[in-house]
Amino acid sequence: MALEIISFLVFVSILFYVVTYPYNFKLNRKLKRVLGFSQVEKIIDTREKYLEFDNKELLEEFIIEEKYLESVHTSEKMRILILKPKVLKEKPLCLVLFHGIRDKAEDWIYKAKLRENYLSLKRRGIQRDIVFILPDSGYKGESWYTNFYHDKTHQYEEFFSKDLTKFIENEYPDSIKGIGGFSMGGYGALKIGLKNLEEYDIIGSFSGAISLIRMSINRRVMRIFRYLYVPRFLFNDVNKSHFVKVFSPWGYKILKNDPYSIIKVMDPKRLKGKKFYLSVGSEDKKPYLMLQQWIDVVGRAKKYNLDFKGKIYENEYHTWEYISKDIYNFLVFFINETKKRK
Repeated sequence: MALEIISFLVFVSILFYVVTYPYNFKLNRKLKRVLGFSQVEKIIDTREKYLEFDNKELLEEFIIEEKYLESVHTSEKMRILILKPKVLKEKPLCLVLFHGIRDKAEDWIYKAKLRENYLSLKRRGIQRDIVFILPDSGYKGESWYTNFYHDKTHQYEEFFSKDLTKFIENEYPDSIKGIGGFSMGGYGALKIGLKNLEEYDIIGSFSGAISLIRMSINRRVMRIFRYLYVPRFLFNDVNKSHFVKVFSPWGYKILKNDPYSIIKVMDPKRLKGKKFYLSVGSEDKKPYLMLQQWIDVVGRAKKYNLDFKGKIYENEYHTWEYISKDIYNFLVFFINETKKRK
């Protein structure tokens, strides 16, 4: 009898999954709605805005420091790169940037062209001293900036929320802080930013995995399973075993780590004065469904009155090349919003 009930529930769930699958016509309808929001801008001209600098100029302008932090929350020393101007003329802003899965901190410097973008802004008169905090995620680039399920030696969210924050405050006391990230890093930045609003004024996600349940199964199916064990075969074919290792196969535990779900339960008073930046490429669809995730979260940000700016880049994919274009616009957003906090 029990086996028959379980088989029936699985059948119904699969049927529901097929019926509610995010087909293209549904995606296009939702995208059209989101593009009508006043907070959303479609970027047609996606050419790079940064100027070219030779290596000598870059070395003359910037210092790159490497540090390792020990933590009771992780079994490994956590590596951090600090990119900053050689001369700081004022109390600097601090911007934490999280990389994507299997990437590393250096990718912000060499793939996202962070130095070129920042220096181009200064050459054009948009000037604020910024110290860039570029951590490795840990766990060989696959930590998801998250506390692993049933694993006390890999509590990465604890490290980034507590130890990294303490380090920044000791090094640059009273600095205004922002946090952003690409892909897995966009997920980590939005989640940690939402959970630590007292620390971060500006929070950004660039093509981030910010509606996490879409990385597992259809979000409507997840509601059915939220208090049940989610069979592995329902997970998309994207790092299945590692996803379960980090987040657990239990629906309610996944939802607790899902930025899309976290926004719904946030106290609106805590969100007051916080600024959000959400971007994506228009072709960033499969296999990670980043466009769909962006649509989910932009819609929810609008519904719950987050103060946000959304950008969608025409014909851009899930690449560091796209990030090298978007980071310029985010830095403009970051600088302009922090000026209001002087």
